[in-house]
Amino acid sequence: MRNTLRRKAMACCGLVAVAIVTVVGCGSDDEEASSPSTPSAVTTSAEAAAADPATVESITDAYLLFFDGKAPADQKVAMVEKGAEFTPLLEAQAANPQAQSTSVTVGGVKLIDADNADVTYSLLMNGEPVLPDQTGQAVREGGQWKVAAATYCALMAIQGGTSPAC
Repeated sequence: MRNTLRRKAMACCGLVAVAIVTVVGCGSDDEEASSPSTPSAVTTSAEAAAADPATVESITDAYLLFFDGKAPADQKVAMVEKGAEFTPLLEAQAANPQAQSTSVTVGGVKLIDADNADVTYSLLMNGEPVLPDQTGQAVREGGQWKVAAATYCALMAIQGGTSPAC
């Protein structure tokens, strides 16, 4: 069963890479050039002004690490809600060379309440946006901000994948 789950996870990773390459290939040359942003760049909206800088930084750090294609699976497990349930999938992604070129920029954090936040982010492949201006969530679990499981599940659903944790 574990091998079947790994095969599914690897296929899912492959589908993500293909979907990302397809989205990148469909981009228009007429798009206005934008200045490159660094992975640690954070812009907070007026609504997020109530979130203290340390909270914004913690949420941003969780997103940066979780979506860093070069980060080891065990570090990613610690950065996502229900991380232990996603372990086989995250291990398969870590072994996929195509997935290692992914990263993220965080464009904004809006605190909903003490344990939930909305996050605007862009998923990158080789530094180029492939899923720009996405809306995800962060949750505080055990005092630590993490990428919400719903955000990861939504990304898997885009490419036809799923997980029992979803």
